Amino acid sequence: MGKPPLCLLIVEDEAAHAAAIQRAFQTEEPGTQIEVVGTLREFRQHSASHPPDLALLDLNLPDGRAVEILSSPPEAGPFPIMVMTSYGNEQLAVKAIKAGALDYVVKSAEAFATMPRTVERALREWKLLTERREAVAAQKRLIAQLEEALSKVKTLSGLLPICSACKKIRDDQGYWSQVEGYIQEHTDARFTHSYCPECARKFLAKVERGDPNTQ
Repeated sequence: MGKPPLCLLIVEDEAAHAAAIQRAFQTEEPGTQIEVVGTLREFRQHSASHPPDLALLDLNLPDGRAVEILSSPPEAGPFPIMVMTSYGNEQLAVKAIKAGALDYVVKSAEAFATMPRTVERALREWKLLTERREAVAAQKRLIAQLEEALSKVKTLSGLLPICSACKKIRDDQGYWSQVEGYIQEHTDARFTHSYCPECARKFLAKVERGDPNTQ
């Protein structure tokens, strides 16, 4: 099963420029779904109901500039945004990059013709950025879970008086209790009883001898 077609949203008030980009995709990526709007208002309306895989915005539009809808860093937004600028506006384009644009393109016949490859490169970069964001978010969740788990762990510290013969432990009130009882009271540990190999051999030997202390 092949990958789904690319959904591209072009925000450009110059019809000839939008048409040139569409022709380039029709030639190189004919399956691409392209929508064209001419204002920021139309961009907001269309992207809210039909989020594109990538939006290509002219830097200057009739009702504002592309920087008004950018998120910084770029991966904080729901989809990647590239800006297009006229020759000589590179300084403004750099400001757009700082504001959250993934990339910028200086308008020219060659730039329009190679737009499919430019978009493909931008989408690869977007994929890396979002994967990194997800990895960082997963790491933060893990750290939070570990911190929560550690906050619930009770620990024993200091000197514990223990009987040399029966191995009972004396608590702060002077009472003596079994080791497992003391540990269960002061930590979140719980015990399950069984025989180690050495004790199991001793127990079986008593059973074979008929020792009444095995009951």
